[in-house]
Amino acid sequence: MKKIENNVSFKRQGVFKRKIILLTTALIFNLLFLSMSSNAQTYEGNIQLKSQNEIDKALSKGGVLYNITAINGYLYLGDRSNATDITTIASFSKIKTITEGLYIYSNLELKSLTGLESLVYLPTLDISSNISLENLEGLNNLKKVEGEFRIAHNTALLSLEGLTNLHTIGTLEVYFNTNLKSCKGLEKLKTLLSYLSFDSNPNLTSIAALQLTTIGSSLSIKQNEKLENLKGLEGITTIGKIVVSGNTCLTSLKGLDNLKLISSGIMIRSNEKLTSLSGLDNVKKIGGYLDVTEHDQLVSFEGLNKLNEINGELYIGRNEALKSLNGLENLKSVGELKILSNTGLEDFCALKNIFEGVVIEEESKNNFQIKSNGYNPSLPDLKTDNCKKI
Repeated sequence: MKKIENNVSFKRQGVFKRKIILLTTALIFNLLFLSMSSNAQTYEGNIQLKSQNEIDKALSKGGVLYNITAINGYLYLGDRSNATDITTIASFSKIKTITEGLYIYSNLELKSLTGLESLVYLPTLDISSNISLENLEGLNNLKKVEGEFRIAHNTALLSLEGLTNLHTIGTLEVYFNTNLKSCKGLEKLKTLLSYLSFDSNPNLTSIAALQLTTIGSSLSIKQNEKLENLKGLEGITTIGKIVVSGNTCLTSLKGLDNLKLISSGIMIRSNEKLTSLSGLDNVKKIGGYLDVTEHDQLVSFEGLNKLNEINGELYIGRNEALKSLNGLENLKSVGELKILSNTGLEDFCALKNIFEGVVIEEESKNNFQIKSNGYNPSLPDLKTDNCKKI
């Protein structure tokens, strides 16, 4: 009986020891978890810091962002309405995740984005009105901006260096950066999910650093006074909409050479030195409109020789040097035709293929207007040798 009692006692002691070991192990794991949690904390909500003092306080020991590695919300550095005294954001180096977006604006003394090296992905990014910022170094590890990426009103910005690993952006808008000269820094960018815009950058001379293969929706190149061509867009074969307007030194559309389909439309307006549409040589179809307006030196439509279909409107207006529509000989169909106020235009014979064998119904005649040009043939004239002034 004693032996049995001893065995039972021994077993109970063994069970008790095992319980102690399990409890100790669990306690150690809990302590490790708490330790890890304290080193990988998340700030919940949006936060805006409007001064260097606020940044220093937030990131110092006891501050709301001390040891924080993730922000579940928006981070605003600066103030959209008022200039700030922020000079450095280097103390943000532990932040790896911002779930909603990062906005950096109106920091007049900020010269560097050093401190953002831990960011690999952002939903949105806005860098605006930081007039001392010369480049984007600090964003070197950023690979993707899912939504809108805006770079605007940074008057000292010379290039986009610092975006060396960025390969995908939802929408990229680059505008009113008065000293921006090139797109250097965007060499790895391949995909624009939606929209690309370079507007009102008066010293931008080249976008050749671009090596894009996809623009999901549209392209806008406007008011870049020193831009001479569109080299850098050779990888684009299809696109929705294009606007090329007010680029006073643009002499050609070279760079769009591999483009075959424009599904929505293309507007080419007020490019003073544009002499031809060379660069659109492989475009076969425009799903919407073609608008060519207000060019002082455009003499023909050479460059559109493969174009055979425009589903929407062909609008040609106020091109003073235009003499003929040569280059449109292979165009076989248009939805609407308006050729207005081209005072030197006297030869419309390139449009013959559109009207051969076509009967224009009375109710559709308003869709075909030829007025105030150097010569204004009737629709029947376009089928004969009367298509040009004799």
